[in-house]
Amino acid sequence: MPAGNAHRILNTIKDADHALADPGAGKIIQTMEDLQVCELVTVAAEARTLANPTKVGNRLTLRMKTDGGDCTVTAANGLNVAGNTQAVFADVGDQLELISVSHTTGFRWEVLVNTGSVSLS
Repeated sequence: MPAGNAHRILNTIKDADHALADPGAGKIIQTMEDLQVCELVTVAAEARTLANPTKVGNRLTLRMKTDGGDCTVTAANGLNVAGNTQAVFADVGDQLELISVSHTTGFRWEVLVNTGSVSLS
C-alpha cells in the first residue's frame, strides 16, 4: 500500500464487496478472501462442499437465504475440534461464522458462531 494510504485501510475493507456467490447444488464453495458471505439458496434438499482454506485467519459466513430444502455443507478437514465435517442448514437465517485455522494436514475451518438451527455432524 502506498505511503499515506494506510489510514484508509478500514474504509477500504468496509467498502469492498464481500459477497461470495452460492455455487449451487453439488458444487464447491471456494473462498480466497477474508470477510466473505455466502448466502445459500436451495430449491430442494441440496449439498455443497466447502473447500479447505489456504491460510490462517480468513473469516467466512455461510447463511441460508432461501429455504427450498435443507442444505448440507461438507468440509473435508472439519468444522470444529470435535472433527464434525457436515453442517446442515434447515431454515432461513441459519448461519455459521467460520475462521480458518491451522490443521495437521494444512488448514481447516472452525465455527466461531452458530446462529439458528445449524446442526453439525
